[in-house]
Amino acid sequence: MRLVPMIVLGFMMLINFARGAIHAFAPDGGAHVIAGLDITQNTQTILSLFATLGLQQIVMGLFQLFVLVFRRDLILIALALQTVDTAFGVANLYFYRSFPVVVPGAGFNAGILAVLVVATAIALRQELSQRKAGNSL
Repeated sequence: MRLVPMIVLGFMMLINFARGAIHAFAPDGGAHVIAGLDITQNTQTILSLFATLGLQQIVMGLFQLFVLVFRRDLILIALALQTVDTAFGVANLYFYRSFPVVVPGAGFNAGILAVLVVATAIALRQELSQRKAGNSL
């Protein structure tokens, strides 16, 4: 159980790098090829928004890499940030400003959110246990 938060954060780092690269650097940002969105109108606006999303995902992946390599004491914070980010993304896909088509990754994102909630809860429990053990000495 101890390694679960670190492993989940590592997978999220890889997912962020992959998704970020697609959104930032693919010719259509994945909007049409992956999601099936019609980008014939306002193409530049859509591509710019997808690139912004992709670059943000790459930055999140870099932060997660930094945490995993240099600052494992920040795993709880990194997981919490990713969990909130993913929760807002899932809420947007399903409720807030959803796409006019079913996005292929919507179900995958909901699953990732569930895994992140569990991993964040484990990391929080570990953090609280360490603090309690540190205070009792």
